[in-house]
Amino acid sequence: MTTSERVVELLNQAALKPSDEKLTVLKQVQELIINKDPSLLDNFLDEMIAFQTDKSIEVRKFVIGFIEEACKRDNELLLRLIANLNMLLKDESVNVAAPWTEETVRQCLFLYLSLLPLNHQLVHELASVYTEAIADIKRSVLRAIEQPIRGMGMNSPELLLLVENCPKGAETLVTRCLHILTDKVPPSPELVERVRDLYQKRVPDVRFLIPVINGLEKNEVIQALPKLIKLNPIVVKEVFNRLLGTQHSEGSSSVSPLTPGDLLIALHNIDSTKCDMKSIIKATNLCFGEKNVYTSEVLAVVMQQLMEQSPLPMLLMRTVIQSLTMYPRLIGFVMNILSRLILKQVWKYPKVWEGFVKCCQRTRPQSYSVLLQLPAAQLTSVFERCPELREPLFHHVQSYTPHQQAHIPNSIMAVLEAKKKPEPKLVQPVMEEESFCHDAHCLIIATMQRNVVRERERERPLQQQQRG
Repeated sequence: MTTSERVVELLNQAALKPSDEKLTVLKQVQELIINKDPSLLDNFLDEMIAFQTDKSIEVRKFVIGFIEEACKRDNELLLRLIANLNMLLKDESVNVAAPWTEETVRQCLFLYLSLLPLNHQLVHELASVYTEAIADIKRSVLRAIEQPIRGMGMNSPELLLLVENCPKGAETLVTRCLHILTDKVPPSPELVERVRDLYQKRVPDVRFLIPVINGLEKNEVIQALPKLIKLNPIVVKEVFNRLLGTQHSEGSSSVSPLTPGDLLIALHNIDSTKCDMKSIIKATNLCFGEKNVYTSEVLAVVMQQLMEQSPLPMLLMRTVIQSLTMYPRLIGFVMNILSRLILKQVWKYPKVWEGFVKCCQRTRPQSYSVLLQLPAAQLTSVFERCPELREPLFHHVQSYTPHQQAHIPNSIMAVLEAKKKPEPKLVQPVMEEESFCHDAHCLIIATMQRNVVRERERERPLQQQQRG
């Protein structure tokens, strides 16, 4: 029996054997083909590749080892391997499984992906296959490539070339590769440059920038923010995790181009014509959700810088109120901010003014001294919005010493007293009592006078008799 006939016999036996015995038989085939007669490789490669779809992972691993050895002996075998894979993945009716499942796709990709770290050029063939594969296979490919792509590393010239040339239809595959490469380590300058060039010149999809965002310049990140925060909330969260260093990835030592304060300030300064206010507010809320990052000190610096801007950012007072809610001990600092906003004529910015009044309402009685610094017209406006502030503020002023009250402008006192209800005076009841007393007194005098007259009339006849 020739070696070739013996190989055929062993392959037929392997096809019928259970997995544990199958390995023993295949090892005999490998011994005959690889070590005894390498010329047989060309004849039996396809038969060996067929075992890559075996249910046993040990069998599939064995096939990988066999192909690796075979390719070392004959580089042209790799081209046949690629053609075999392309045929399997592009043919929707291929008789591997019906319908395609992730397991069957993995079986077909198992050998191919295992060889990627050994021959990086295969990544271009993978991209080519990916663009023509059906949707189910594409999803399976994206899930299966993590280990081989990580094994290639971001410094692989072939991977860099794939990013640079990004075939049409392979954008999702390339983005997935970028995320895998930068998940645990910062992006290399070479990778950042390829992605930047791809984004600026060929595919202006901001999602390409996310994996390399910590390798970009500060101004590049700020310019991309309006597009980034409009993405899916989960994606936005990932972006902020990368920028704020909250990925919790082992070994991650990436330095963000933005400090936490820079990021929050940049969000406040986004042009509302480029991004809706709802998305901006959601993004700022993500920042406030990271309390370990946004400490009271960081927020104080943010408020200080926002307050010094001209024009005042629309969301300034929202951030002031949120900061104070998180850190009540900032009350003194916030009162100082409010006082300085009066100097900047905060009422000229309707949205900020609305927040200013709301903040004063929430922070009373500490805010009373701030309200008294307002011009009379603006204090009137405050009372129109929050009439419940007038009386307690008036009583607050009444508690001042005469010397302190002397410093309150008359115009402010006029506003405080404008609608003050007068103290009720019991004038009418007193008048009625006085009238009653007066009438009673007169009645007594009149009675006494009548009695005197009557007494005199009785005495008059007696006097006349005495004279007669």
